[in-house]
Amino acid sequence: MERQTLIILPLLLLLMSAKGCQTIEERAGATAVAQGQLQAQKPFPDLPEACTAKTGRVKPQPDEARVVTLKRWEITADNRDRLADDCGAWGADMKRNWR
Repeated sequence: MERQTLIILPLLLLLMSAKGCQTIEERAGATAVAQGQLQAQKPFPDLPEACTAKTGRVKPQPDEARVVTLKRWEITADNRDRLADDCGAWGADMKRNWR
């Protein structure tokens, strides 16, 4: 057991001294590369439902007044616009915090 320690100790000292040869800029560059590789491996999150929702369809009912059909269409369009706004906010947040 003692003999293994004697063999490993010089090897460990050699490895530790090799780090001392790098400048701070080289170490910072190596760290930046490693961080970039880790960040590139992050999968992009799933899109929220607001980004993939389809516009609802409003079909006129035979006994429904045209004004009521148009009002239902307006409500459907407003709901879809709200979902689009949510998706836009989510996208802006992702762009700001994607690291």
